Amino acid sequence: MKIQHYFALAALLLTFAPNIARAQEILNEPVCFTVRNTANHKVYGNFVTDYYTAEDGTQARHRSNFRLDEAGAKDPEKGFPLDAAEFCSYGPFFEGRQLELVIRTLIPVFSCKTSVEKGEIIIKSERLPDDSGNKIWAECLQ
Repeated sequence: MKIQHYFALAALLLTFAPNIARAQEILNEPVCFTVRNTANHKVYGNFVTDYYTAEDGTQARHRSNFRLDEAGAKDPEKGFPLDAAEFCSYGPFFEGRQLELVIRTLIPVFSCKTSVEKGEIIIKSERLPDDSGNKIWAECLQ
């Protein structure tokens, strides 16, 4: 009977060991970065942090949604750009101070992990050859 307990304990440790061994970086001061849309249409998406353990013991992630207007768009009253936005994050980051970037329509169409410290993140788009839509992607920074 005791052998079964050891196997159960070993299985439990192996299940959670990767999460325990990985140190997550959470900062005291946020890292701020810019994302810019160079496409001739609006782009929707979000930035997502790595998982963390919430107070109730569940695994959770922070998510920040965005909508960027077409390239060159400006607010008609105040004149500030609507094709770019600044984000700031304390983490928890993926390795290398990266966040996950997801670009979506109704469903996700592109995803990558990108550094938030190496410059502006650029979103691009090109019309598909058969005029069936657009290929949308971002220049993710490693």
